Amino acid sequence: MSPQLPPEAVDAIARRVVELLREDPALTTRHLVDAGTLAGILAVDRAWVYDHATELGAIRLGDGPRGRLRFDVDRALSASRDPGHAATPAPIATTPRRRSPRSTTELLPIKGREAA
Repeated sequence: MSPQLPPEAVDAIARRVVELLREDPALTTRHLVDAGTLAGILAVDRAWVYDHATELGAIRLGDGPRGRLRFDVDRALSASRDPGHAATPAPIATTPRRRSPRSTTELLPIKGREAA
């Protein structure tokens, strides 16, 4: 026959397990997504997700400052809808157009054409 724990001990263990799960999000079985996927869900630019990673509850995988970031979608959606959230999602940026440099240097004329 196995020893039984008193109900108070079982409750204390259950409360501690919940505390540990809240302290370390990596211990839960949440579905985590990368920044590009989250950007698509939120309809924002991927750079915006990185800029607001802390507010969105990013979880860093691996050791060191360059570990990959993953996000819990529910937590990120909740954070992005929070009225106290300082920033609003920026629209997805398009590729910037390159401007031709303005030069004061006079070019040589093309053979058969007049110089501009």
